[in-house]
Amino acid sequence: MIFLVVTRDPIDPLAVAAVVGGFAIATACAVALVGLAVEERDAALARPRRRQPQRARAIRRGVEVGALVAALGLLRAVDGLSLITGGFVVAGFVLAELVLTARPAARSG
Repeated sequence: MIFLVVTRDPIDPLAVAAVVGGFAIATACAVALVGLAVEERDAALARPRRRQPQRARAIRRGVEVGALVAALGLLRAVDGLSLITGGFVVAGFVLAELVLTARPAARSG
């Protein structure tokens, strides 16, 4: 990515997309790595019995944060990022996370 930044013209759309994509992937990996570490630690400290770490949830959140960074970065690159558009994009990702983490209600019947 450093090679791309140093050798490309910042006006080139492909270079801008590559930088935004690289930054989004790096952010997603960092968030997923921190989430995995937290899940492993919390699973080891769980009382009264140990539980299995939920690795899929940590990786999903990393991917979500990476996609959010990519969406906001691309909006900024095309000069379409404002408080309103950014708020709607973030609200969409927050709503998706709430829906994915909601536990189904107890079955009656």
